[in-house]
Order: sequence, then structure tokens, then C-alpha cells
Amino acid sequence: MDQNIIKQLVIRAQKNDSAAFAELIAHTRQFAFSSVFRMVGNTEESKDIVQEAYIRVWTNLNRYSGKATFNSWFFSILRHLAIDWLRKSKTRQSAVNHEIALFDNNHPVALLEGGELNCLIQTWILTLPETQQLVFILRDMEDLPIREVQNQTGLSESSIKSNLYLARKKLASYLKSKGYQLS
Repeated sequence: MDQNIIKQLVIRAQKNDSAAFAELIAHTRQFAFSSVFRMVGNTEESKDIVQEAYIRVWTNLNRYSGKATFNSWFFSILRHLAIDWLRKSKTRQSAVNHEIALFDNNHPVALLEGGELNCLIQTWILTLPETQQLVFILRDMEDLPIREVQNQTGLSESSIKSNLYLARKKLASYLKSKGYQLS
């Protein structure tokens, strides 16, 4: 997703251009759904949360200053809505029903799997600072290349790698505290 296109769409949408907002939705819909689904693990709830997020974006777009990338600002809205849903929810479903690649070639652990582990990771993700959470989801859960994470977040490569390193380190510590043995 090209940040320049997003910027232009946001500027147009801030001027009440509903066609630009519809195009903005088209450009960010996959990112929004997958980000929320990774947090809440429920397809229908994820759709509802994303819809609510777009309503909030439309009604608060005039408050978006452009200091952060649109995706970061939007992710913050998505994250808060997902957290609110999780707080209200009595059960947490597993968000990922397949193996999760947690570490790249720089780390000895290649894959972890299992419903219990996925629930732990889902819960843990919500404890990360927003930037680490965003980078971890895009890079390690969505398996996007660094260049694409840069495009979606507007972060530098070094910032992405630094945040990813910190998130992975926290994950390793968290999993170790839960009894998982990491090589």
C-alpha cells in the first residue's frame, strides 16, 4: 500500500469526499481485517470492529493531523476497539488455526503451533506498545517483507527491525514464563 496514495485519499476524504473515503477503505480493508482478526480471533466480530473503526475514522478524520502515518493512526483505533471487545468478551477464541512463524532466519526457533499457544500469543500481543504490536503482526504474523511493512507503517527499516527485535525478545520471555522451552 503506497503511503502517498493513502495521504492523498486522506486529504480528499478530510474534505468530505466520500468517493476518496471509499477508495481509502478499499486500500486498507485487508490490513484492517487481518489486524483485528489476529487480536480477537472471531470473523464476525472482526468485521463488526472494522466497520466501527471506519465509522470512527470518518467521523474523526478532521482530527488526524498527519504526524503519524495514517496506518499507525488507524491501527490505534482498531487496537482500542479490539481491546474493548476482548474486555467485554468472556471467551477468547484462537485467532490462528495454523502454524505461526515467529522468528526469521536470525532466530533459532522456526515454528510454534497449537491452540493454547495461539491463545497465549493473542493475549500477549495486546500487551505490546502499538508500534511493536503493529510491526510484529505485519512482519511475523502476516509474513510481509520489510519493504511492505515500511510502506504500510511509514517506519524506517532500522525502526522496524528494532521494534521487531524487542517484540520477539518479549515474546520469548513471555513464553518461557508460561513453560515453553525455546532453543
